[in-house]
Amino acid sequence: MADLSTWFMGLKLSNPLVVGASGLTGTPEGIEKAAASGVGAIVMKSLFEEQILAELGKETQGLDLDAYPDAEAFISRTAWEQGTEKYLDLVVQAKARAGAVPVFASINCIGPGNWASFASQIESAGADGLELNIAYMPFSTSLSSRDIEDRVLSTVREVRRATRLPIEVKLGQNYSSLPNLAKAISKEGANALVLFNRFFHFDIDLKRMKLIGAQPLSSPDEYHESLRWVSLLYQRAGIELAGATGIHDARTVLKFIVAGAGTVQICSVLHRKGWVAVPQLLKDLSEILDGHEIVALESLRGKLSAQVSGHPEDYQRLQYIKALTGIY
Repeated sequence: MADLSTWFMGLKLSNPLVVGASGLTGTPEGIEKAAASGVGAIVMKSLFEEQILAELGKETQGLDLDAYPDAEAFISRTAWEQGTEKYLDLVVQAKARAGAVPVFASINCIGPGNWASFASQIESAGADGLELNIAYMPFSTSLSSRDIEDRVLSTVREVRRATRLPIEVKLGQNYSSLPNLAKAISKEGANALVLFNRFFHFDIDLKRMKLIGAQPLSSPDEYHESLRWVSLLYQRAGIELAGATGIHDARTVLKFIVAGAGTVQICSVLHRKGWVAVPQLLKDLSEILDGHEIVALESLRGKLSAQVSGHPEDYQRLQYIKALTGIY
């Protein structure tokens, strides 16, 4: 049987499957089930920046409390129900329940601020790493692309000052020059990028004239953009890579590995199929490798990336031309 182990952010994982932050990993019981399923690592449910700031008595950056008066009450309530002390306690319990499986804490944030110091408490609680899920959606016409990128870099910089934990940064895909930003994030001390954050989808209920959520789960055909950027960034930005969004089967997992990812985050497939999806993914992955007489998964990392193509500057353009001229 092929060796599925992988190195990621200095940690030896038994396999590349990482449970993404969600309600599935928001309780000690959920963490225990995740570990028992056989995943390589677990990302805990995110604590929101606004919840930390509410406890500190600081003004939140992303919500207009005058325009949405119920927002202040909501943030205050969630800070009380799911605040920092309870999150730190969850970290401690998660480590106890997960056994040898690494556990990453997660903070959903939109920018730098006093909340960043909380990272040191997460480290003291015993987390193996920290994910910064940077979910800032530009809304002002006065903000330039440089302003947005500076916000991202400042966030990473402040958190790195507060902790020695390995840091992975989960980003959205809408940046002017992702390669340049990835390299800058690396220089600020982040260890890995998770590509990509699947932002909240919203719709409009015309009958009630109300905004509603839409498409909470990914579909198996949503992985292509993440795959593209993993392949383009591998060994070119000084930072490790993880794939995310639309990863529902073993073949897609393997595609990300050969593109250059060290791990992949799975979530929607678990919501649809339950924890039994993990052993099935691992079984299928092993069978694919065995069928190709591949001894170790790690030997395939980046095999089809832009960097190993010999001409990374032409890598994407060439595939585009091939597709349009029918050469594939």
